[in-house]
Amino acid sequence: MNPKLSVFLVLAALLVVPVFASQHEREGQENENHGHSRHQHSSISSNFLRAPYIQAATPNSIYVVWRSETPIIPVVRYGTSVEKLDQVVPLEAVTIATGSTNKAQKLPPGMRRMHSAPASCWQYEALISGLEPDSVYYYAVCDGDTRLTPDDSTFRFRTQPVPGTDRPFRFWVVGDSGTGRTNQLSVHTAMLGYTAKQNRPLDFYVHVGDMAYTRGRDVEFQSRFFEMYESTLRNVVCWPAMGNHEGITSRGTNGIGPYYDAYVMPTKGESGGLASGTEAYYSFDYGRAHFICLNSHDLDRKPTGAMARWLKADMEQTKMDWIIAFFHHPCYTKGSHDSDREKQMVEMRTHILPILESGGTDLILTGHSHIYERSMLIDGAYATPTIAENCVLDDRDGDPDKDGPYQKSAGIHPNEGLVHIVAGHGGTTLRRKGTVPLVRKVVVKHGSVLVDIKGDTLDAVMLNIFGEVEDHFAIIKHSVVNPRRITYPWQPPAYKPPKGPDGKEPPPEPPEDFEYAINRNAEWRYLAGSHPETNWTRADFNDSEWKVGTAGFGYDYKEPRTILNDMQGNYSVIYLRHEFNIEQADSIAEIGLMISYDDAFIAYLNGKEVARANVEKSGRKAEKIKGRDANGKFSYFPLKDYEKYLRDGRNVLSIEGHNASLESHDFLIDPYLIYED
Repeated sequence: MNPKLSVFLVLAALLVVPVFASQHEREGQENENHGHSRHQHSSISSNFLRAPYIQAATPNSIYVVWRSETPIIPVVRYGTSVEKLDQVVPLEAVTIATGSTNKAQKLPPGMRRMHSAPASCWQYEALISGLEPDSVYYYAVCDGDTRLTPDDSTFRFRTQPVPGTDRPFRFWVVGDSGTGRTNQLSVHTAMLGYTAKQNRPLDFYVHVGDMAYTRGRDVEFQSRFFEMYESTLRNVVCWPAMGNHEGITSRGTNGIGPYYDAYVMPTKGESGGLASGTEAYYSFDYGRAHFICLNSHDLDRKPTGAMARWLKADMEQTKMDWIIAFFHHPCYTKGSHDSDREKQMVEMRTHILPILESGGTDLILTGHSHIYERSMLIDGAYATPTIAENCVLDDRDGDPDKDGPYQKSAGIHPNEGLVHIVAGHGGTTLRRKGTVPLVRKVVVKHGSVLVDIKGDTLDAVMLNIFGEVEDHFAIIKHSVVNPRRITYPWQPPAYKPPKGPDGKEPPPEPPEDFEYAINRNAEWRYLAGSHPETNWTRADFNDSEWKVGTAGFGYDYKEPRTILNDMQGNYSVIYLRHEFNIEQADSIAEIGLMISYDDAFIAYLNGKEVARANVEKSGRKAEKIKGRDANGKFSYFPLKDYEKYLRDGRNVLSIEGHNASLESHDFLIDPYLIYED
């Protein structure tokens, strides 16, 4: 027996014993892991926890990755026909990882422990090498001599063409999809239907981040990415960029977390491009195009940082005719996020974009903002707030069937303009705050993007969930083009928020994927029956003599946990304070108060008013208080101008709740605080 296999099987037996102590414990683990049960993959094999998928393609190699709930003898058979899988991956080419949390157990050489995978999980990464470029192979995953994948032609892969090969190709672009909900499924289904109708399948897949809401946990990757896209991932490589939601659990600084457990990315230039030495950012070549993935979330974005220095060197060495960059945080957006107000986006625009533009980039793909936005052909728009004057090189719509495609010189040339796409509409709730003056097309519908490159033409369409084309543009790189800057370019119409049936703007809705800054039914400091000092809303106010109570506060409602039995007839206002911590204030896209109230309130963040309803003036001077029935419902109030007041570390939210009169028969104030980053 192979020595490596022998050591592995002995260790596996030791690790597995406590995990499978009883059927009851085993079923409990499966339930806890929300869908990791072996029964969900019965169509392939009862042993898979994560169905096989392919990764890190090169012209001569590829990885097949899968998970099982028990240790197996990992064998991958492959060949150039379904009927003849006559080649076998040697065990030495299989990397094994375990979900065991028993850190006292020493792992054999070549095996690693995953960040937070289920304890009963075994992951196998089989490197198939010695392949022919741009060739189709079929594969089967086995446990020794026992085949686990069905005799099915969908278990296949195509190696990449030799860099520089003049070969047409198509790739799919998705962002902010990982909800596990119907819209995500519909976006995927629409793409499959569109490509099938054209008889033009994908060559690969680019995900621009937030593929595993809400915290990028291992269980969320499983149910909201791998299970959702299983049929595509088994034969199409996904090249990922880490989003901020993956970044809650994974770290680009050390390459540890569920994101890095899920993917195999080139660190040594294996797929083309310059070796980065990290999976946090990398590059690869496909045909005549060079692709660059950056980490816009948690790495240094300054020109002096390691990522920026690698980027410049990588772009200087490429010989490709097209350059496409992708990362999570867009340089320009007014969707659910505002690129003029958030640090990551301002810094990507200020520090990284000049490098990309001077290196001759043609297309930038991003997500983060839950919308579809597509720019004109632009260059040099680094200012904050964003302006369009003298930064637009072609203000037409770019549609080959309308105004015509954008034109650039053949090859790679600095500062000839590029197109930005925000594709954050892959599944999560859509939102829009305004319009960037550089944008030519805005679509507030779920969908995805397909990009075709054929010779000197890049052609892109945005598909909605019905497979209908919502946007179409092209870039043609031919002969020599002398770009000109337009002083007064075409401008998109001003954004007007939609009106409700009553002609008024509908009330704001909370973000779909959020974190709690202050939990529901949290304990608050409160003062009832008297009035505090004037500085009571400030963060440095000493509230140690105030009472402690659990939200909500009130009487004659079912919701209150802190009953104010003495309020009626004695006082009409209560004062609340709660401390909360924010690790990085400038990464917060939105923060808002969820509150059920009867009758009125005023909220303060670190001493500054940020929300108000149904009351004029404040404190003992409050007047014109309007009566309101809470009806057991929570309302959402985005905190006004929070960017000015929110701090790194400790913050204080203060609320004064008002009753319409001393004689009122009921009262309720029930707050909690949420945010989106």
